[in-house]
Amino acid sequence: MEKRWQGMMSIGIVFPKLYSHANAGTGPIVENLTKLLSDPFFTAMEVSYIKEDAVRRKTAEILSYSGVDVIFNGGSAFRELKINLSSLDPTELKGSLASGRLLIDQAYELGARILHIVTGRDPGEAKRKDALKVFTDSAIELCKYAGQKGGIDPLILSLETGDRYFDRQYLLGPTNEAIEAVRAVRNECANFGLLLDQGHFPVMQECPYKALWMSRDYLTHIHIGNSYIKDRSAPHFGDKHLPFNVPDSEIGIPELTRFLRTLVDIGFFKQPKPTRRPVISFEIGSYRGECEELVVANAKRTFIEAWELV
Repeated sequence: MEKRWQGMMSIGIVFPKLYSHANAGTGPIVENLTKLLSDPFFTAMEVSYIKEDAVRRKTAEILSYSGVDVIFNGGSAFRELKINLSSLDPTELKGSLASGRLLIDQAYELGARILHIVTGRDPGEAKRKDALKVFTDSAIELCKYAGQKGGIDPLILSLETGDRYFDRQYLLGPTNEAIEAVRAVRNECANFGLLLDQGHFPVMQECPYKALWMSRDYLTHIHIGNSYIKDRSAPHFGDKHLPFNVPDSEIGIPELTRFLRTLVDIGFFKQPKPTRRPVISFEIGSYRGECEELVVANAKRTFIEAWELV
């Protein structure tokens, strides 16, 4: 595409997916985050739960100094803290809501504009309707909490979809059902939206382009990445956030090109977003132990070549 992407969007990267130690909120977070923030290619950054107060304060400082848009990646934190906002167990749900409020507090401390969340596992068809009601009620409660802390400019919560049947086995799940849940929450709270991840659609067995059109009025931001579904016995099967160019994987330059073109067609880059510019984040990690710098270079080259073809 002839138009420069720099004026249309912010490119981010999911820090805890690239540096796996950050999934537990520990390790050399400040040191490794500084490496990414030193790269002007990235004008957005997705961070997550940080266990130690001093490390979190320093992280907030360098994020603010860097001038990037900040998003709080809830997927990693939900797994680490065992949060299940669709739990049918009252005790588990109470603890999950408490942990959800903790993450909202951390998101505000880190200067995030969006916190994305996920559902718990699908309990099966017989209990699915009840679990969906629990999730929407939980999302409303957390959105109201975020609204009380943020005043007229609150943190936006955003539901990320994933596969229901094969790998993560999330309650949400199919895009059409996720949209219904977002509408239900928005009837009560305006600060809720939807995050779609390109790498999830092959595992979800959905058409990504149809999903983008269906959800165009609800999107807060977008993830791009890769996945593998050809052999269920492979260790990298499913939603493993592979880098591009993995043999027999699902997403390459042609697929990314069409995905980006569809985002242009649905007006994603012209719609107001919680961030200064619409954000597209790479959610990728190593395939077989590659160093983080090589994974980042892989992503940059793939994006640049795909954008030239949009």
